[in-house]
Amino acid sequence: MNHTKENATVAEDVSVIALFTLKKLRMIKIGESDLKMLRGISTGAALFTLIVALTMLFSVIQLKTIDPLDNKALNAIKEQYDRDPDNALIAEQVRSLDLMARKAYFASRRQVETGAYLLVAGAVVFLLCQRLIAESKKTLPSVPGEKQDQLTYNTRYARYLAGTVAFLTIAAIASSFILRSTLPDLSGKSTAKAEKIKENKGTIVAGSDSFQPDAVNYPFFRGQDGRATAGGTGYPVNWDGESGTNIKWKITVPKNGQSSPVIWGDKLFITGSDGNTCEVYCINKNSGKIEWTAPASGLEGEPEAPPETDQETGLAASSPATDGKSVCAIFANGNLVCLDLDGNRKWAKNIGKPVNIYGYSSSLVIYNGIVIVQFDSDEKVSLMGFDPETGELKYETIRRGRPVWSSPVIATFDGQPQVIINGNPEVTAFDPLTGNELWTVQCLTGDVAPSLAVNSKMVYAVTDYAMLAAIKPGTGASIVWNDNMFTPNVSSPAANDNFLFISTGNGDVACYDAMKGDTLWTRYVMDQFYASPVIAEDKVYMLDRSGVMHILKAGPVYEVIAESPIGEPADCTPAFSEKAVFIRGKNNLYCISEN
Repeated sequence: MNHTKENATVAEDVSVIALFTLKKLRMIKIGESDLKMLRGISTGAALFTLIVALTMLFSVIQLKTIDPLDNKALNAIKEQYDRDPDNALIAEQVRSLDLMARKAYFASRRQVETGAYLLVAGAVVFLLCQRLIAESKKTLPSVPGEKQDQLTYNTRYARYLAGTVAFLTIAAIASSFILRSTLPDLSGKSTAKAEKIKENKGTIVAGSDSFQPDAVNYPFFRGQDGRATAGGTGYPVNWDGESGTNIKWKITVPKNGQSSPVIWGDKLFITGSDGNTCEVYCINKNSGKIEWTAPASGLEGEPEAPPETDQETGLAASSPATDGKSVCAIFANGNLVCLDLDGNRKWAKNIGKPVNIYGYSSSLVIYNGIVIVQFDSDEKVSLMGFDPETGELKYETIRRGRPVWSSPVIATFDGQPQVIINGNPEVTAFDPLTGNELWTVQCLTGDVAPSLAVNSKMVYAVTDYAMLAAIKPGTGASIVWNDNMFTPNVSSPAANDNFLFISTGNGDVACYDAMKGDTLWTRYVMDQFYASPVIAEDKVYMLDRSGVMHILKAGPVYEVIAESPIGEPADCTPAFSEKAVFIRGKNNLYCISEN
């Protein structure tokens, strides 16, 4: 990000607003009581500006002297963990200390980023008040015999004002330079780091991945193979949910849920739950008519009481999956159902109650006649494969590590199809037909919710307060480059062979060079992201939590194409099919199309 250019733009906008405000206020007659109020506001603004400047300075010192990865206590406990990796207590201590250190680091960084704007705001209020006080001195009547005293006062005041303005100007400029020097050198730091690692790891060899997204079918969470790339062209960029612009239809889903829509042909599938009963819905994607509803409750082995989940998760957070023959859905109580596309149940079973602190949310994928379930519970973490026609368990592979909330993705490297999972602490690839482990890389810590991004050469893993890692897959899999500046807590990244796109829970959006790790651009958009970005044509669609879709150019330069709202909050990742975008909001499901 070019902080100088952005700050200059903000300063220009503030200046225009300030001048307009000053002109309007000049029309108001100011009395002695108003002067007292202005002096009070002026003093408060000056103190506020001083406090902000000192806070920024303190944060800068923290950022320059405290490295969250170079913590003596953390390093000591990590050494213990290396000697005793099966000790659950030590593992939990490592996780807790690591999260605390990173939270402190990023809190300081955010203070520095926002402090500059607060500093400008405080200075503008102060200067406006002082200018109005100065203007009032010209118009207030003078008392006979006090003219000389008034001149002396004005002289002292002018000097005081000039000195204060100079101080604030210097402080603002200094803070700007401090801010720029504190933030990472986005044009150089990541480049140097990536090149250094590549020298150690050798040349990146392209795999045999020939991924071509379907223009009609969007069968899994984040589309075909779970890779956050839409096929086809002509997707809309402008819409408005309140006015109805380009809203083809809008319906209320009978039961709430956080699952994202999936599509096969003219059928859209989605799930819902009221906290007790669970359902699967089939909706005609052209008309918005609900074609059928299938119950997914009352199964043998289903727990009497539903598991405790985070309020934002619920029982229907996992997205269904379809291969055109079956549609399968899983819920946070462990109920797994498989239906034909007319809603007739093929089979249903409870595969065990997943118990974890937020609730189960991993979505399904289907590969060559195998329904693949990433099962994460405090009791076990595993990968299961079921026959979609009969429900027969084909395999179950116990995974290492702690429960996570990510979903599997499918890719082919060196001719080997693989299902890859973003886990804690390992990113691991398995044979989707047998469940056999293919390769693994130790990578992340903490609460892993984002799924992986994949292109033809690399796999990208990330989670908040840990890092973003680009992994060379296959035999001898290794981390090629890494960064820790932009790490989402829920939203998953999206990648093609050129670029990697990130949207975070802090409101940051970023674009990396997918191969080198250079940070090409970043922006702060003042809202959080839970939905994952999706690449469509030459654009990237990023849906924030307020329901505004930020549509950006999928390129090396930050370019906003449109910002289009649905008019209600939204956390679910959109689906794309035949020139239409489908978004599940808090209350409604939308079909958006220019046709």
